[in-house]
Amino acid sequence: MAKIQIQGATVNRLISDKGLAVSTSFTRRDGEPGTEKFTVWTDPTGYTVGDVINVVGNLSVRVDEFEGDNGIIHYAQVNVNNPKVEKVASEEMPF
Repeated sequence: MAKIQIQGATVNRLISDKGLAVSTSFTRRDGEPGTEKFTVWTDPTGYTVGDVINVVGNLSVRVDEFEGDNGIIHYAQVNVNNPKVEKVASEEMPF
């Protein structure tokens, strides 16, 4: 089983009582900004949209598709199973 480690991911959405939709930002080779999106399957209790977290867990990827304006779009849905999640301390916190 492959492991994945995600540092500094932002929580974008809480998935009912099942997990978190998170993303990270990076700069592509051509200088353009890019975003990676992940679904972390864990109890979302205690997390809010905008939290910054670190995640380590089992990686699974599934190829999926949807009908877009320009036809069928194929994409890889990246999931993290059995994760260990920790909140990153914000510089705005008073301690």
